[in-house]
Amino acid sequence: MSPVLDIRTMVLIYVGINIGQTIVLFYLWSVQRNYPPARDWAIGSFSFATGLFLFALRNVAPPVLSEVASNLFLLPGLMLFNFGVVKAAGRVPPMKFGLVFCAVACAILAWFAVGDPNYPVAVIVHNAVILAFYLYPAYVCLRAKTATGNHTFRLIGILFLMLALACAWRVAGGVFGLTFSFSPTLPRLFWIATSLICFPMITVLLTLHTSQRLQEEIHAQARRDALTGAYNRRAFIEFADKEWSRSLRQGAPLSILSVDIDHFKSFNDLHGHPTGDAALVEVSKSAQAALRASDIWCRHGGEEFIALLPDTSIGQALAVAERLRLSVERTTIPSPSGPLSVSVSIGVAERTARHESVTELLAISDSALYQAKAAGRNRVVAAAQKAPAPVRIASSA
Repeated sequence: MSPVLDIRTMVLIYVGINIGQTIVLFYLWSVQRNYPPARDWAIGSFSFATGLFLFALRNVAPPVLSEVASNLFLLPGLMLFNFGVVKAAGRVPPMKFGLVFCAVACAILAWFAVGDPNYPVAVIVHNAVILAFYLYPAYVCLRAKTATGNHTFRLIGILFLMLALACAWRVAGGVFGLTFSFSPTLPRLFWIATSLICFPMITVLLTLHTSQRLQEEIHAQARRDALTGAYNRRAFIEFADKEWSRSLRQGAPLSILSVDIDHFKSFNDLHGHPTGDAALVEVSKSAQAALRASDIWCRHGGEEFIALLPDTSIGQALAVAERLRLSVERTTIPSPSGPLSVSVSIGVAERTARHESVTELLAISDSALYQAKAAGRNRVVAAAQKAPAPVRIASSA
């Protein structure tokens, strides 16, 4: 069997594998419609497989089809697939530059295929372009820092480096004559064999990444309140236990704000549940805007919220609470009868050596909250105070 036939056979096998990958990636896209990289992988893989099939017809079909048309599918398909990997790794790929790069490369390759045929030069140009498309995602993946799956992307980066090495050998073979007399086609065979191994592994790893991402989304949704987007009680317990332990180890201050919307039941009964829901959403938004990046905002139930303030003393917590109170007071709530407003009462407590648990500290901040309500609402009260000292009293909503 001739080496040419061996290579063509391997290319056809590679085409078959790519068709299988394309089917898998299109299915992945169908279940991940809101994930743009999945679309890029599917369409890019289909275009790449089409280009490979046309390339496999070399010496059988006209050069216009097997060399010119094949590159019009192969190079953009490879670019789209690899740029999808780059997107998944958290970077924005230079799509416009990539398209221009592909167009210029296809024009040069078309010239050396049918304009002024020069197969060795065409091979060098073709592999140099592919080498660039392998090195870029390899670099991005090896440096990726995502919420999940860093190891997955590092493995993908290593596989892209292997593909780049195979292409680099082909380029070096064309430029410097680095081939073997007993097997002149060895660099090409090595490139095809490497592709046969690496691309299926990349597809598996991308599928794994998508699964990891989906699991992370489900986990995140399970920790969020569906209406307000604030963390729920389950998440609060996780954060509170973690910060409590850290506060004990490091001797760092830890404060809690207990926040309650004033007269919310009356507001809800008067304006209706949709407007009541809108009030909860707007209060949560304005509160989060007033908090710091390190603060943790949770909906504890009904109209009650909790803010966990790591590394925050009672004095600092009072300042944060007052900023939050003012932010809510200035917030307008849309309703059929026109803009409305509400106020909040806030109790503040800081962890001390006599507190044994987060539950105890939360009970103390709740006690301060009740003091704020008893004193007229729309105010901040610290648990250490024996009598509530209102920051500001305004007419209740």
